[in-house]
Amino acid sequence: MKTKVLDILKQNKTYVSGQELADRLGVSRTAVWKAVAALKKQGYNIVSAGNRGYMLDPLDDVLNAREIKTELPFVFEEKMTSTNDVAKKLALDKCAEFTFVTCNQQTAGKGRLGRTWISPENQNIYLSMVFYPDTDIEQVSQITLVVGLALAKTLMETTGAQVGIKWPNDVLINNKKVVGILTEMQAEIDRILFVVTGIGVNVNQTEFAPEIRDKATSLRLECDKVFKRSEIISLMTKNIKKYYEIFAKGGFKAVRDEYKALCLNLGKTVKATCRGREAEGLAVDISANGELVIQTKDGLVNISSGEASVRTSDNKYI
Repeated sequence: MKTKVLDILKQNKTYVSGQELADRLGVSRTAVWKAVAALKKQGYNIVSAGNRGYMLDPLDDVLNAREIKTELPFVFEEKMTSTNDVAKKLALDKCAEFTFVTCNQQTAGKGRLGRTWISPENQNIYLSMVFYPDTDIEQVSQITLVVGLALAKTLMETTGAQVGIKWPNDVLINNKKVVGILTEMQAEIDRILFVVTGIGVNVNQTEFAPEIRDKATSLRLECDKVFKRSEIISLMTKNIKKYYEIFAKGGFKAVRDEYKALCLNLGKTVKATCRGREAEGLAVDISANGELVIQTKDGLVNISSGEASVRTSDNKYI
């Protein structure tokens, strides 16, 4: 009953009377009222008005298994410790490749280098995907770049905003971080067992902690509108699969030009750190292996992993 009522409300952009719903479904007005009440408990913003009936708020952003439209296998839960933790357990049980997990809230979200990824409830996207790459361990870091490219393309299509990638794992809008990526793997000496890539997208969040307020943003803040997370998830998982399959066949060089076109580091002064080593200079290229190539005072340096800050026009590093 709930599903049928919801389908009718989604099909109509105006109010639908309780009597019309009852007639169309062949049930009582009381049954309709109970179905609406149950949908509201699930988070759907259904507006009720006397003598007019019910209307689903067109800006409604509910994320649940029913709202995610995809052909890929996935797991949804209201709350998880970390989507990466759940995805790694699924990978250990040999789930299908491209299985993804997502939720409305993480209680122990992870960022890179042991940092915490703040995960407020019902506002953002928290998602992890499983891969079984047939590649060398040294090339796993390239998966982060490929996923970053897929996400940048998704947000460009979704928002129309100017989106850029900060090597290796951040997607930015107006020089502020809107996406973070964390890639983890399990391997033996001679082979990779699985790779899990975790993604956090700031979608409808409007408040950030003071210490990150000048560095982080959301789609809602940048575009002044509410976005439906389920629609973004459907597109982003499709794009991740698409770009990963290109990478699996042709290596990073197959997507290198697209990545470079969106890379904010190139042509800018950067500071990069990798395994305790620091390099500062002009970022001149992304190599065929996904390395950041920096022209330092001592010559060219290739950075394969780590972090890189970009100096902006006002001489700040982001």
